[in-house]
This record gives sequence, structure tokens and C-alpha cells, in this order.
Amino acid sequence: MALKNLSTHGLVTLAFVVLMVTLRSVSQCSAAVPPQPPGTAAKRGEFFAEERLISNLMASYVREARPVLRHADAVDVTVKFSFVRVEDLNEATDTFGSSLFIVQIWKDPRLQWNVTDYQGVRTIRLPASRIWVPDLVLYNVAYQQPPVSLYESTVTVTYDGTVVLVPMLTLYSTCPMDLRDFPYDEQSCSMVFGSWMYTSWEMNVTFIANQTEMDVVLNEEDSSYLAHQHPQWELVDNRARARLSLKKYECCQQPFTLITITTKLRRRPQFYRYLTVVPAAVLGLLVPVIYLVPSNSHDKTTFGMLLLLCLILLMSILQQAIPFNHGSLPKICSFYLGTMILTIISVVASVITANISVRGGRRKPLPAWLHSIFLGRRSLRRILCIGDYGPISNLYASYASSDVHISSRRGQIEETLQDLERREGGVAGGGGVNQPLQSFCNGGGGEEDKIADLTPLTRYGKFIVGKMAADATYHNINQEWEELSRVIDRCLFMAFFILYIFTASSLL
Repeated sequence: MALKNLSTHGLVTLAFVVLMVTLRSVSQCSAAVPPQPPGTAAKRGEFFAEERLISNLMASYVREARPVLRHADAVDVTVKFSFVRVEDLNEATDTFGSSLFIVQIWKDPRLQWNVTDYQGVRTIRLPASRIWVPDLVLYNVAYQQPPVSLYESTVTVTYDGTVVLVPMLTLYSTCPMDLRDFPYDEQSCSMVFGSWMYTSWEMNVTFIANQTEMDVVLNEEDSSYLAHQHPQWELVDNRARARLSLKKYECCQQPFTLITITTKLRRRPQFYRYLTVVPAAVLGLLVPVIYLVPSNSHDKTTFGMLLLLCLILLMSILQQAIPFNHGSLPKICSFYLGTMILTIISVVASVITANISVRGGRRKPLPAWLHSIFLGRRSLRRILCIGDYGPISNLYASYASSDVHISSRRGQIEETLQDLERREGGVAGGGGVNQPLQSFCNGGGGEEDKIADLTPLTRYGKFIVGKMAADATYHNINQEWEELSRVIDRCLFMAFFILYIFTASSLL
């Protein structure tokens, strides 16, 4: 009996110990868990509702199937384009790069739900790779790899099945360029979008305003982020033009919908204006200045060769901005080529005029017809307003050309300047002019002897007069040839200056 009472007492004690340990554990757990704010249970239930909604929608979803109830129906896709920035316009490869948003809106009946069944969840966001999306691609893509979105593409789905996809893409399209008006050129580039698999009967693409044309705007003032402006190109009027059209191919009976976005880009010419245009204009203006340098100066050809070197340097700088293998030739390149040709012609003409100016050194007189055309009273010299020209009056020519007669007992002695020049050495060896002059001053001999003594003096006087007449004649001949080259230089200056004005106004 005592053993029975002991076992009963032990069981009661054990049960009491177990109860105390359980109460202690519950109190510790309640102290570790912080108190929850009101409404936490509701949010947790909403989270589970969104998770349950996505699981139910994706349970039997097939992304390869079009979101239509009947096969004959078309998916209505509404699109809108918006430029972010101009990335690049490459003259060497004729490619146009741009970043833009493509807003795409359509309805998917498989993504509809009742809001009340999921605790008021009205919108969800899903990865674009899990559902069907329109396959709008760029037809005239410049690169082989497909365009990749700059960010992970997600779609926003509302309870009525409306799906909104807004990817941000950087696209590179082909753009044939016309560089004839470089650096004041405007380029027109087109981007052609369309479905790669679906015809217009299977996917009907329209604009948001339900129009066939719309503006693709680049509005930097309304942008919520800092838009980067391209340093070389700008979008004309900050907008492009998008147009819908139908294109039918031989492979398919149904037409395809095409979206053509036409953009006009204007080059910013400030950099090229001061680097290529202004130096080219200055060098072209210096070409006629070559003819203002005196003809007998060696700096004339040096100046022309220096202009050629400067033109070659500018053409090397221009080659870095414009590829020389492009199909269209810029006008400024034609101006450079024309200026180089004019410079070469001016150097050759300078050599010719320099040769004309020294032609008088050969003692060849100027032909009469050249004198009447260039140096006469009613010649080009008067038309070009060059100063008056008058040769030096040769006072000794008449004395040098006439004969001096001296009478003596031995007869008449007649000599010319040429005879005196041949006998100059023999006369000089006989004592020169001092001996006859001394005998004449002493008064010795008769009148005939005095006349005979003056014969050497007469020879020397005639020689001196002839020498002075020859120098004056040579000076006049040389001056006429120099004046002829001067008039020719002035004519070439006027011709090249007029040609430069015409070339610069038409090519620059």
C-alpha cells in the first residue's frame, strides 16, 4: 500500500515539473518575439495573394501562343516611340545609332483575374521572357547581333489583361549619307520596324492616337533625367516622324505592317568651321597674293611652295573627319583640290614672269605689239591703274650713232665706236690721252699738228658717249621687260582673285 502511494506521489511530482518547464519555455518565446504593428497580417495576406495569383496565371501559360481567343483574331498592339538621345552617326560605315523607348500595349485574356479573389491585387509585374510579347524588330539593322535592352525588360499586367512593355533599346541602323555640303550638311536617316513572324492579319499594329502618322519627340526639358547631347549631331526640331504602312512580300499572301521612323540630323559645324573651312578660305585668298610679290624676287616661288605644304596639312586633317573612300565628295574637298591646282599654276606662272623680267638682260628689245598691248597709252597698264611709265631719255644716242670727221693733211679720218673699241688696246699702249693733251697745251707745232694731237681725245670722247648711250639703252630695254612682267602679274592677280571669289562662293 505504501509503495502504491509512493508511485502516485512521484507521478504527481513529475507532472508538476513538466508543467513548470513548459510554462517557462512559453514565456521565453513570447519575450523574444517583438510585438507586430497593426495591419501586418493583412499585408502578409496580400503578399501571399500576389504570389498565389502569379502561380495561378503561369501554371498553364504557353508563351509561344498568341493571346487570342480564336485563331482568326488578330492581336491589337498599340505602340509609341520616344527618343532618348542620338548615339552616333558614322560617316565611314553609314550607320545611325540612337537610344529610344518603345511603348507597347496589348491585351492578353489569359492574364485576367478577379480582384476580389486576390485581396484587391490590381497590378503585377512579370519578366517579359515569361509571357508572349510582340516581336517588333528593326529591319535595316546595321549589326548582326539582335538589339539588347539596356535594362531587364519587365511588363506591367493589370487585372483586365492589359499588358504594358516599355523597353529602352540602343539600335544601329543603316543610313546612306550625303557629304557634299560638309560641314553644313543635314542627313536623313530611316529606321524600319515590323513583325518578323506575324502578318497584319495576325498582329494589328497601330499608334496610340489611332493615326497613321505621329511625331517621335525628343523633349529634353520634360525629361526626368539628364539627357546627353551628341557633340556633333543634333535632331532637327527635336522630333522625328513615324509612319505606318503595309508591305506585301512574294512569300506571303497577307501584308506585313511596317513602322518607318524618319529622322533629320543636323551637324554642329562650329568645330569644323574653324578647323577646315576658315583655313581653306585664307589659303585660297593667299594664292592671288603671290602675284603681288616682285617678279625678280626669289621669295615668290618659296611662297607658293609654302602654300602647297599648308594645303597638304589641311587635307590630312580633313581626312580624319571625312573618310576618303566615301561615295559622295564634299565640296570643301573640291575647293582644296581647286586651290592646290591654282597654287601650282601660280608657281609656274611666277617662273614664267620672272623669266620675262630678266629678258632685258639679253639686250633684246620689247616687240612693238607687246608694247602697244601692255605698256601703251591705251593699254592694260591704264586699265589696271598701274603708275605712269616713261623710259629714260637717252641724250647720247644721237652723238654715238653719228660719225666724227677730222681733216688733216693725210686726208679725211673717219672712225666709229666699234673701230675705237677694236683699237682700244693699241691706243692705250701708246701713252694714252696724257701725251696728246700735253703737246696741245704746250702750243708746239702747227694747226695741223694740233688737230692730229686731238684725234685720240676725240676717240676717247666718242667711246665714253657711246658707253653712256649703251647703258641708257640697256636700262630702258630692261625696264620695259620688267614693266611687262609687272603688268602680267597684275592681270594674273585680278584673274585669280575673281576665280577665287567664284570658287569660294560656290564651294564653301
